[in-house]
Amino acid sequence: MRSLFCVVCAFMVSSIFALQASGATGESIVLDPNTGDYKITYLGTGSLGNKKVKPLRTTTFVPATKINPVIGSTFILREDNVVYSYRVRNGSTSRQSLASFLFDPVSDIVSAVPLPKRNEDVDINTIAQIDDIGKNSLTTPHGWYGSVTTSDAVGLRIGWMFASLNSPNAGLIAGSTQNGFGYSSKNIPGIVMAQFSGHSPILGFVDEGPSGEIANQLENLTQNDFVTRYAAVPTIAAPIPFDAAVLLDSIHTQMLTWTGMQLLDPAFASQLDRYIVAAANAYRSNQPKVGKEDIESVRKLLEHEHNYLDHDEEDHEDTAEHKAATRLTIDRLAARVLDFDLRYVLKRMEHEHEYEVGDRGKERN
Repeated sequence: MRSLFCVVCAFMVSSIFALQASGATGESIVLDPNTGDYKITYLGTGSLGNKKVKPLRTTTFVPATKINPVIGSTFILREDNVVYSYRVRNGSTSRQSLASFLFDPVSDIVSAVPLPKRNEDVDINTIAQIDDIGKNSLTTPHGWYGSVTTSDAVGLRIGWMFASLNSPNAGLIAGSTQNGFGYSSKNIPGIVMAQFSGHSPILGFVDEGPSGEIANQLENLTQNDFVTRYAAVPTIAAPIPFDAAVLLDSIHTQMLTWTGMQLLDPAFASQLDRYIVAAANAYRSNQPKVGKEDIESVRKLLEHEHNYLDHDEEDHEDTAEHKAATRLTIDRLAARVLDFDLRYVLKRMEHEHEYEVGDRGKERN
């Protein structure tokens, strides 16, 4: 079951096109704009003993992208762990049921034993045991199957698939919502692209399938058969021993990636940047009061753009009036993640201060 979420499928394009393989007359890949499916024509394998005759064969590729998913991310600090929960909805305009979704990469999750984060760290002798440990570390709703594997990047690849896909409408049907996906982590959130796939037939061939240029073109189509949405996942590990300046540097680095993801306006990013860098420098200079003031300045800027950022247990939406009164300076999910991460720094600093005061009291006694 390790490969459940490694299935590759098609990237949708917006117009009809035909791909003519060099020197292979009649081969093509054509998109039907009415169905969104691809008709593949290729030179197939001839009959046994007749390798010279290669008949034209056809098959249909049905992309798994005929869905309009929505994902809600919740992250709550409980003692030393961040509890991540997700709510998934398949939009009413979807033409397929939602069959699976995944996050890649995830930095780490809480598990019975540490999970390998690099392919070279996977031990073939314990792979089944590690798979079970990863699966049991997830919260998975009834009717779904959870999986944790090693990411091709450093980290984990976490996903859920509808457990039974025997019928054409199996999965999360259009207009329906499923709660109950999640896990816990020691690491605080960042943002990645979640990948969603609809329920579609497996691409098959009556023979070995196409080869040469047409096979390369088909592979290009089938490498991106998913729809993406942004989601919050564990990304940043707090340094051990704890260092507020180092953690703020990591939060700052993460935030700067959001402009390229079109989640953060560059001008607004400059305002946030100034305070976060100043806060890190203040903590580095042993000026925690100044660092806290700089963090609170960032939080005030975020609160001006989006309401209810500190209500971690519910993914509140802004009121229509508040949305109309603010510019699109930062995506709501990005604002929630940044506010949470900064509050995490403040809470850890409070804990470190209480710990130091307690130690000094013991020394006097």
